[in-house]
Amino acid sequence: MTFNSKNKTTKETPHHHSISGIVALRIFLAFASGYFLSYALRAVNAALAPVLAADLHLSAGELGWLSSAYFLAFAAMQIPIGIWLDRYGARRTESALLVVAAIGAALVGLGESLWMNSLGRILIGAGVAPCLMASYYYFRRCFPAAQQPRLVMSMLLVGATGALVATQPALSLANWLGWRTIYILSCALLFLSALSVYFFTTDADRQSPDQKNHQDATSLWALATHPVMVRIVPACVFTIGGFSAMQTLWAGPWLTQTLGFSPEQASIVLLYLNASLMVSYIVMGTASPWLLRIGLSLSKQSLIALAWIPIVFLIMIIWQSPASWVCWLLFAPVIPAMFLLQTQAALAFPGHVAGRILTTANLMIFVGTFAVQWAIGLAVDTFNKLGMTGSAALKSAFICLIALQVFSLLWFVMRDPARASRRKF
Repeated sequence: MTFNSKNKTTKETPHHHSISGIVALRIFLAFASGYFLSYALRAVNAALAPVLAADLHLSAGELGWLSSAYFLAFAAMQIPIGIWLDRYGARRTESALLVVAAIGAALVGLGESLWMNSLGRILIGAGVAPCLMASYYYFRRCFPAAQQPRLVMSMLLVGATGALVATQPALSLANWLGWRTIYILSCALLFLSALSVYFFTTDADRQSPDQKNHQDATSLWALATHPVMVRIVPACVFTIGGFSAMQTLWAGPWLTQTLGFSPEQASIVLLYLNASLMVSYIVMGTASPWLLRIGLSLSKQSLIALAWIPIVFLIMIIWQSPASWVCWLLFAPVIPAMFLLQTQAALAFPGHVAGRILTTANLMIFVGTFAVQWAIGLAVDTFNKLGMTGSAALKSAFICLIALQVFSLLWFVMRDPARASRRKF
């Protein structure tokens, strides 16, 4: 589609809509393998946090850095990945970088120091950075718009499955074979995923020379400062990024320090959380077309999610009881709608810039996840130095996050979406 001065869109010529059947399933599974591993390695430190801290003698700030190093590298790679997706396609971009991730997993598995493990986490983050966006890009280029929400929910379901495996199953495996074994095994699986993406997908998403010239002429700054993108920046950073920071690290310390759970009990709660997310993605994949038909747009669905998340965090802080662990399950119904912000952004722009739009939105999310995850660790250390207990310090850090999420909600509501159609690409 293209934007015009009358705030209307013209239909974009379909690229490749002939992919179906076994070929489509094979392509989906190849991309899914990479995203499964990406999310598992992203989330595993939440379950392994007590083990990592004890084995490597880490403070809260160092633990926050070690986990967030993944997100720092992941975020830094988004802009070049967007360019590579538009220029070389998803197959070549993702398969090459998955090999980098495999090297990083090996370093973590073998590393004995914080800097070596940090380098490994950085390489993992850089290597798996294209896993979700490459699939979104492929879907955006090769499948009709009506199928996008269902394809997005299916990939998010795969990610939730990876996160689920990274909870109690990962902790049990770490207790049995050692946490380093998990990373060595991940090294082998990442390499196999790279091979599957390279050999089992196609180049149907690659652009013609004319399209490449068109996308090269489009300013990245113009895309990043478009009203569609500006509107979602705080939500991506503080709400989506904030939830990801909790899910992938600080949910574990919250359950152990604030609610007094054992590491095993905390990992079971995380298992329940990710299982509930899986159910939500399945339900949303089915319900989204119906919601659109009855007039609940993607923007309205996301708005509900942006309001609900800080409310649940606030309930968690006020309700100081072991039974309050159920609050983590209350996030599940709205999380799929929250991630539809990326889909909205991609559908608002023409296909020849889809790679950079998706990865720019993803950059915001992972900058937010890195910043929130590390900042909470630093805040906890600071509050501890001021005399607070571990539980009170963590609670205070969460309150700061809630304030930023409320700001994100207000920004999203106050930005006029009509401005988004005034520029041309």
